[in-house]
Amino acid sequence: MEFIRRLFNISKKSNDSWTMFSTSKAERKGLLVSMGEITIGDDFLKIENYPFEPSIAYKQNIFKANQIDDIDVKSYPPTFRIGNEIVFLESDKKEILEVFAAKNGVKTVERSWIWGWILEPFLDTEYTAETDQRLTKLLESHGLTAGQVKSIRAEVETQMLKYNFDTMLWEWGGFDASDVLKAMRTKYKKDEYEDFYRRVMEIALLSIKTAE
Repeated sequence: MEFIRRLFNISKKSNDSWTMFSTSKAERKGLLVSMGEITIGDDFLKIENYPFEPSIAYKQNIFKANQIDDIDVKSYPPTFRIGNEIVFLESDKKEILEVFAAKNGVKTVERSWIWGWILEPFLDTEYTAETDQRLTKLLESHGLTAGQVKSIRAEVETQMLKYNFDTMLWEWGGFDASDVLKAMRTKYKKDEYEDFYRRVMEIALLSIKTAE
């Protein structure tokens, strides 16, 4: 498996603190936290037990349709946007959300997979030089320099490796912003996580600026 090759590569880095399966049971549980539950009403969405404390969805349960800027039912998981923040929803509700959006006149969009491109090196699959070149071009087209991407990946690397391999998730298909938020919530203190959360949202919504 790809993680075996990665394990030997990581072990050569003296400044990397990650060791395979060293994550505590308590942290593993926190890494795989539930995304909460959603109730879809006629003209509202109700979200309970949302895991990300900096989010508006952690403080507010009910979102009326006229509060929602747009819904992305193509993403995994689906999301809706309020201002400069996206909220992640349960993946099995895509069809119902599409009906909800159409019924209430909520704009539907397909946001670029920016965090998926950033996090691809941490999947359980081969990451080639050709893949890196392709993703670098995609990320540059959305306003992120190669240096910025390198810095972000260095910041989240250990936690993403814990998230994918120490939990035995073995994800190979793709990550998104919700994955990195889960991974980093067990590392940062409250104020650090709030800052990180804000940065994740800014990057996740870069496609809106690119389209303008």
